[in-house]
Amino acid sequence: MKPLERLHSCPPTINGEILMSGDTPTIFSAMEFHGAGDPFFGGTAADWSIYKTEDGAHSFMSAAEAQRRKLVMAYFPTEAEAEKAAAAASTRKGRISALPIKPRLEVPTAQISWIVGNKHVGEEDSELAEDFMDRAKRAGACDPDLIAQIVAYALACHRANRALVAHFRL
Repeated sequence: MKPLERLHSCPPTINGEILMSGDTPTIFSAMEFHGAGDPFFGGTAADWSIYKTEDGAHSFMSAAEAQRRKLVMAYFPTEAEAEKAAAAASTRKGRISALPIKPRLEVPTAQISWIVGNKHVGEEDSELAEDFMDRAKRAGACDPDLIAQIVAYALACHRANRALVAHFRL
């Protein structure tokens, strides 16, 4: 019998994935795959990432267009949320994939996990996101992409805590 099976017959999960002690929450982004063949050789393929637009909505676009408009890639705390936002943002109706993103090295994952672990699981996502945006800015973070990853990671930790509480009926 595995150690986890001895503790509980049905281990806690988030979106069907088993939570193990020491697991690091994952953040996600999304890509839309459209067309066929490399454009250099006459194909029409254009794979676009999802970005947060100036009005707060999500939109798929090329990296060059996003850079020109100074937009930040959209990050999500769960795969399901990334897929839902991607499906709503898709205008080309290409194939959509939620992709796990490894947080940048500057994202203080251990500190975020500890802080979120000490918060109440009933705290609203918007309150938590605002708190971590403020914390990041007070710590000197000025890169919008870094701040977006910090907030998404905090929300991923929050989702994991909620799943554990629900699983153990605390």
